[in-house]
Order: sequence, then C-alpha cells, then structure tokens
Amino acid sequence: MKRPVRHLARALCGTARPLAAALALAGAAASASAADLAPPPQPAFTWSGLYIGFNAGYAWPANLAFSTSAVNAFDSSAIPALAAPALIPHLWGPASALGATGSIGTHLNGFFSGGQLGYNWQFSDRWVAGLEADIDAGGIRGGGGFTNLTPAAIFPPFVAATSVSVNRTLEYLGTVRGRLGYAITPTMLLYATGGLAYGGISTSTTVRQSLTPSELVTAATQPDFFDNRLGWTVGGGVETALTGEISAKLEALYYNLGSANTAGAPLVHNAVFGAAEVGDVISTSTRFQGFVFRGGLNYRFDGSAPTAAGSAPPLFAAPQFVAAEKPAFGDWHVTIMPYVWALDINGSTTARGEEIGTNLSFVDLLTKSSSPPLEAAAHVEARNGPFSVYADYLWAQLRASGSILAQRTPVTDLVLAADATGHLTFTVKSILEGGGAYELARWNTGGASYTAIDAIAGLRYWNISANVGLDIVGSASIPSLGLTQVGHLGVAASGDMSWVDPLVGVRVRQELASGDEFQLKGDIGGFGVGSKISWQAVGGYVHNFQLYGLNWAGMIGYRALEVDYSKGGGTSQSGINRVMHGPIVGIGLRF
Repeated sequence: MKRPVRHLARALCGTARPLAAALALAGAAASASAADLAPPPQPAFTWSGLYIGFNAGYAWPANLAFSTSAVNAFDSSAIPALAAPALIPHLWGPASALGATGSIGTHLNGFFSGGQLGYNWQFSDRWVAGLEADIDAGGIRGGGGFTNLTPAAIFPPFVAATSVSVNRTLEYLGTVRGRLGYAITPTMLLYATGGLAYGGISTSTTVRQSLTPSELVTAATQPDFFDNRLGWTVGGGVETALTGEISAKLEALYYNLGSANTAGAPLVHNAVFGAAEVGDVISTSTRFQGFVFRGGLNYRFDGSAPTAAGSAPPLFAAPQFVAAEKPAFGDWHVTIMPYVWALDINGSTTARGEEIGTNLSFVDLLTKSSSPPLEAAAHVEARNGPFSVYADYLWAQLRASGSILAQRTPVTDLVLAADATGHLTFTVKSILEGGGAYELARWNTGGASYTAIDAIAGLRYWNISANVGLDIVGSASIPSLGLTQVGHLGVAASGDMSWVDPLVGVRVRQELASGDEFQLKGDIGGFGVGSKISWQAVGGYVHNFQLYGLNWAGMIGYRALEVDYSKGGGTSQSGINRVMHGPIVGIGLRF
C-alpha cells in the first residue's frame, strides 16, 4: 500500500514542476506586458528655461521729504516814501525768501502693472540662478503744500503771503536683476535678487507770493523737473510652479533712483509800470526711493529635464527645435474678438501750447476722474495658411481733473495747482490699425507644440482730440492766448489731430497644445511720416473652446502703445507724447 502512494506522490511532484515553471513564465510575461503598457515616466521638473510674464503691485516711499528753498537775489525797491509808502528800501527781500522756504511731507505711492522677461538655469538639484528684466508704470505719485505769512523784518504789519504746492511722480520703473534661488521643494523657489533700476522721475512745484501792502505785482513761478534715471534695487521673493510651464510669484523690492533737484527758478516782484524790484531764486529737492510689492505670472517656454536621475540639467539647456513645414493655403479662418483694455496713461498732452502732464492708472480713472472711462475695442484676424490679415479698432474717452494733473508749460494768470479744479478731456476718436502677416519660419518643439515667427507690415490711423481747462486767477487776455473762457476756466482745445503711421514688426506664436497659444508681438512706426515715433508691444494667452455649438476664443494679456506727435507751434501747438498700457481681456467667435 505504501508503494502506490509513493509512486503517486512522485507523479504529482513531476507534474508540479513543469506547472510552476509555466506559471512563472506566465507571470514574467504578464509583468513584461504591464511594463509595456505603463505610461513612460514623466521628465523631472526643472526651473531652467526662458520665461515671460506680467505683474501688478503697489509702491510706497521710503522718504517723504520734499523741500523748497529760496535765496533773495536782489531787493531794489527804493522809491521815495512819500510817493509810495509801501515800498521801503530792502524791506521785502528776506521775508520773501523765508516765506518760500520749507519742507513738505509728500507720498510717492500707487498701483502699477507691467511685464518681465528672464532666463533661469538650475545648476544643481536645488540651486537656481537667473537674469530678469522688467518694466512697470502706473499711478505712483504724491503731492502736498504749505502756506504761511512771513512778517517783514522791521515792520510786522507788512507780510509776505506765500503758497507752495508740489507734486512728484515716478512715471515708470524698470529693473535688470540677477536672481539666486533655492528650491525648498521641486516646485517652490525662494530667491534673492538685486541689480540695476531705471525709471522716469518728475517733479512739479508752484510758488505764489503776495507782498502786502505793496504796489508790487508778482507772477507765480513753476520749476519743473524730469529725468530718465539709473539707480539700484535689491529684494527677494518666492515663486511656485502651478503647471509644468506656468508659475506664480510674490516679490518685494527696494529701489533707489537718487535725488531730483531744481535750481534757478526766478520768483520776481515787479513794479506796476517799472522794472523788477524784488527777486528770489527758488530751488527744490526730493529723493526717489521706496518699496514695491507685486505679484505676477510667468510662462516658461522650456523646462528642460535633467539628463539622468539626480543630475542637473546641462548648462543653458534649450529645447530641440526641429524645422517644420509651413501650413499650406486652404480655407480661411476668421476670429472676431471684442476686448477691454484697462488703460494706464503716462506722458503729456498739449493743446494750444498748454502742456499737461498726465500720469493715470486705471484705478485713478475709475476713482479720481470726473467721470468713468468709456471705451470700445475689437480685433479681427483672418488666416489662410502662412498668410493673415488683421484689423484692430479702439475708441476711448478719458477725463481727469485736479491733483492728478500737472501743468508743464504755464502761462501767466493761468494755473493748475495741486488742489485746482482744472480739467483734461482726452478723446481717442479712433486708433485703427490694419495690416498683414506672413509666417517666416516654424519649428516643432515636441508633441503638438510648435513655435512660429511672423513678419508684420501695416498702417495705424490716429484721430485724437484734447480739451484742457485751466483755472483763471488773474485778468488774462483769454482770446489772445487762443483760449475760450468758460466760467473760471480758460479752455484750450487741440481740435482733431489725425495722422497715419506706417509700421513694421514681428510676432512670435508658441502653440502650447491644440487650441492653446501664447503670442508676443512688437512693432515700430511713424518714422516722421505721421508721428515722430510710435511703438507697440502686446503679449497674451489665447484659448479656443466650444460653447452652445459655437467656436469661441478667449484672450488675456498685456498691451503697451506709445506715440510722440505734435503739430503747429507757440500757442497753436497741439500734440501728445504718452504711453497707453495695461491688461487686456477679450472673448470672441471663430469661423
């Protein structure tokens, strides 16, 4: 009985061995099949690559002081006392100078927005070095003033009544900085930064004075200052990746553009029918230094992956561009997109020889202007293969008044002080741009993404008008100045200013995925044909989608448009020299 059992056990063991081998082979094959079906490993995230983005934030000053000083240059008010008892030799000089001397606490704050371009290199597992350039503009300004009564040295009943008002503006601010960061996680970067700062700084001062009792007549003096200034900046921030290409950042910077000083502006008191009797020299001084805090979004064109696990990407790693064929001619594809442009304005407007400095953020236009801004804008583009034609239209009416304006070419008896009620109405009746684009080259950048470069040529038609209302504080001969009197205002009207600028430019299109595209366009025009010079920069993200059976396109980005144009001369001169910039948002249909 034992022998049959033993033979049965041997038979079972002999059968089990091939079965185990077969099962092992089947398991190995299944594992191999599963490995074949598994998705390929994703490349490790890296900060390396070129990026572009936009930002917005708030600025405030590190120094509030704005000082004015006056030195008496001459005092020759020597008229016989019986003829003019209020004119005493050497009476007014010291009091006049002392009355115009003082220090004012002025803010230099406001909102701003702009864009940046940079490159990062992740040279180890954690350390990232980079270089970034940016430019911002908006409503960064402040002002103030003082009034006083200064008694004459010997005769206390005789006083110099003085009023001083000041404004200062940071018209734009940019930096070119190095960055050194440490990735506390693979997708979060802490960094320190510092380098060059540059900006446009301006000051405007108005000094009015009356010597009482006196037969002397005084004209206000208004020393102004503007300079494109270089300085330095230092700060730090944190940046976190939201996707493989898009990251968000928060950043704080300190900037220092030095001091703005004016000297030699005359404050002169004249006899009614004679020469100057008392004269002072006015000087002003203030510093442009402060802090900015801003947030922003960046899009990286390439986050090159490390070549091996745990190793750093190669120096200045770049995507592998492979030349691709241009699209062939075929059907036309049309996009019609109305959009909203949240305008910031920096620069000046001239009407009838009166130049008004205007630095307005979109927030100012909503909260400080005499009426809300009005606007209508749309962009149309038709594409067929490598060729496209486009048109862009803008109409806008903007109004500003009071302390957000600065008179830069003052006429005696017409003033626009910090607390005045002067007005500016700026109407863009039409900015119509039309042209064509042709695709010069295209490269595949992996998968469905590609990069294309278009050459652009076209025309830009401008039709603009401006009305400047200035407070009348004396007996100005309004008609002789080419102005119209309306109540207490002298209104300078530019009339319609219209011209055509030729333009040439380049557009870069980065297809991220089917229906998702990033565009960057720049052009330059004018060349003295219409305006002296004009330029434009536009960048944005476009997303195509379907809704209710229709094909839609949404767009978000940033646009800046600058022009320098003038016509006529003297009291007949009109023109604009300004930058219009701000975020743009649009949605439209595709056919």
